[in-house]
Amino acid sequence: MSQDNEAGDGRRPRRHYDENYKRHAVELTLRGDRTIAGVARELEVSDSLLHSWRQMYAPRPDMTGEAAQTPEEKDEEIRRLRAELVRMQERERVLKKSLGILSETPESGMPKLRR
Repeated sequence: MSQDNEAGDGRRPRRHYDENYKRHAVELTLRGDRTIAGVARELEVSDSLLHSWRQMYAPRPDMTGEAAQTPEEKDEEIRRLRAELVRMQERERVLKKSLGILSETPESGMPKLRR
């Protein structure tokens, strides 16, 4: 049976969901035991609506739950990362030189053994 809305055109009336309902629906999709489409069918909402709720209410991958860093902590991390970058660049230079030395042919790079 179809429900008529106030306009009488046969469309269902628009439903409004509170934030708790949306968050609960998103949690159901994040558990991993059902697909988003399956959860959407159970809740009688469209897949696209559930996807948009996930964008709004799902935890972001970059949000690690750690407390915000102070400017001093950020400066210390920048110093540490810069020092690590310098070490890695030096390591890369050494490896490139070693590769060049090891890839030379014996005639041009190493003296011949005389007995």
